[in-house]
Amino acid sequence: MKSLLYVFVLLLIGCKANHKQDVIGIYPNDIISKNFIGNGVQWSAYHHADTENAEWGKLMTDEKWQMNFDRLDYMKPKLFRILDQANWRYLVGFDENNEPILDFNTPEVKALERILDYAEENNISVLFGEWGTPYKMHDLEEGHGDKFTGANDPKWINIIIKYLDYLINEKGYTCLKYYNLVNEPDGSWASTKSDYFEWSEGIKLLKSALDIAGLSDKIVISGPDALPEYSNSGQLNNGNKWVKQSVKELDDCLGLYDVHSYSQYDFVRSGKFEEFYIKVAEPVKAVNKQIIFGEIGMTRRGEENQRRIIEDGFSSEDSQMDVYDYSYGVDMADVAIQIQNAGYAGSAAWDLDDAMHTKHDLGQKNKLKRWGMWNSLGTEICNNPDDENIRPWFYSWSLLCRYFPAGYNIIATDTTGVEGLRLTAGANEGDLTIAIVNNSKVTNELNLAIPKIIKKEFKKYEYVEQGRLMDENGFPVPVETGISRKKLTKLNIPANSFVLLTTIDL
Repeated sequence: MKSLLYVFVLLLIGCKANHKQDVIGIYPNDIISKNFIGNGVQWSAYHHADTENAEWGKLMTDEKWQMNFDRLDYMKPKLFRILDQANWRYLVGFDENNEPILDFNTPEVKALERILDYAEENNISVLFGEWGTPYKMHDLEEGHGDKFTGANDPKWINIIIKYLDYLINEKGYTCLKYYNLVNEPDGSWASTKSDYFEWSEGIKLLKSALDIAGLSDKIVISGPDALPEYSNSGQLNNGNKWVKQSVKELDDCLGLYDVHSYSQYDFVRSGKFEEFYIKVAEPVKAVNKQIIFGEIGMTRRGEENQRRIIEDGFSSEDSQMDVYDYSYGVDMADVAIQIQNAGYAGSAAWDLDDAMHTKHDLGQKNKLKRWGMWNSLGTEICNNPDDENIRPWFYSWSLLCRYFPAGYNIIATDTTGVEGLRLTAGANEGDLTIAIVNNSKVTNELNLAIPKIIKKEFKKYEYVEQGRLMDENGFPVPVETGISRKKLTKLNIPANSFVLLTTIDL
């Protein structure tokens, strides 16, 4: 009797390890979201290291910049979120009447323009903006805290308009598509201190000023830039009130909606993330506007994360040490798949490079904000050249940027019915990309029904912990090419992996 029971248990385990699914349909005519903006990254100029005047000096040499450009050339991001501060770039002082003195020819502005030049040359849409009201970001900046009253100060709005006029009309940057006034204004850490009225008044002033300057047809305002999962009161969905209120009161001002998320791992892995954010997007969809994630990342792992920060010696508390781990690439792929299936038009990963920010941006070399795909200044700051190497999650995120191009339609697919196994698809008239994540501990089999209108052959990438294929630069290499539509009827998806299939030839 015991031996029969043992055999039965083995059979159950065998079935679980190779679970065969029904045919998964892909439906190009069933569109979840049209005219996809694209996936990308947050890439700020290097406030501490991009000019001779910076705290660390000009550590971002031409070679360092080129390293970033080369890696981005492979990634082909479609979206940059670039936030800065007026007092870091173009606000150089105040006259005897306390009026701002502006200079758009500073070395700091020229450093920022290196990123804008790259975006312009590569048709990357830029979500541009400022972290908050100058000198009011962390109550740590001294000397000029009384010069601006807040986000609704016409004096601040006026210098923003002058800066945008310079960048758009004089410099000719067409990549500047969206403007973000105050980062995460619903947060207690924001310059607005969670004051919706202050922020909304600033949005109205900015829209009016853009209209008067003739810039409204060249750049639109994005908001609310809130965190729907965050709440000062500890209640889930508080930040979503900002989305609903913005649609209700500011839709005439906002050309794009955006939110941020740093979700718990279980919230993403369970698929509850997608369910939650479908509801967040509902009021935006009702007014026929697009919504994106201006920042996306995974939450920090409490005590374990703090232990790794202390061991590292160069990281601030605001660091995500999982960026060094293979698993982060699976989780970030998982969240991107759910974002697309929830109807969002794109997402910007936080962030590209550890060298961009320090705690409160005060320039402490042992307080880096480690969230990046590498650290451009690993040698100079950390005495660790290996820290400049590409980290694992670049693999999956770069594929999601590269093969879901701007203008794609995100289309419906059947669900797999298997916990932790999900996919998203994007298409145009001739190409199709399918991204699949398996966050479970067992290999699963998918039977894909590829539409007959897709005539091209596919190539297949696999992000697996051991043996993933890369070239000499650390860039992904397909494990198989020349795959016909019919060969995708039986597709093994390894445990804890990300798989991408595409007909796009780049």
